Amino acid sequence: MKKKEPREIFKKSLVACILIIGFGVYISIRGSKEKSEFENVTGRIDYFDTTFDEINYNHKGNHRFIHIVDSPQIFDIFVGKEPGDFGPKFEQLDKLKIGDEITVYHANKTPLQRNQDVRFNKTVQFIDKNGEAYFIRGNKDKYGGYILVGVGVLISIALLILKQIKKIK
Repeated sequence: MKKKEPREIFKKSLVACILIIGFGVYISIRGSKEKSEFENVTGRIDYFDTTFDEINYNHKGNHRFIHIVDSPQIFDIFVGKEPGDFGPKFEQLDKLKIGDEITVYHANKTPLQRNQDVRFNKTVQFIDKNGEAYFIRGNKDKYGGYILVGVGVLISIALLILKQIKKIK
């Protein structure tokens, strides 16, 4: 019986783990930033919809779509009404109406979002109207980042163990 030769995947896999950990750190830092640290746009709402479904772009009901006059993008805000959703910490977007002046605080798109539909911005962190909060993001970025870092570390440890016992090179 012929013994299997160890595969040479250690270096590539370790690089992938470092990328996973790096992305997790980036996401968790973004989830911990204060409102003033984000880009913002202020203007009047000229489009507000809770049922947008252009070719099943998103599920109806869990998202709010807001466009501000002269903004190049529509803001796609996940409000997660179902149990277990990583919804916002605070949300009263349904009280907004066309013509209201709001300030939307948003992050830059992540590298994974850059190839998505450019018409939409899914990185809304906060929305204010007259200095009052109407939307405050939840903890999905912070916890998602922690999970990615943990997974990256666990896979790295598994790779090191597999290399030690000569199952991979």
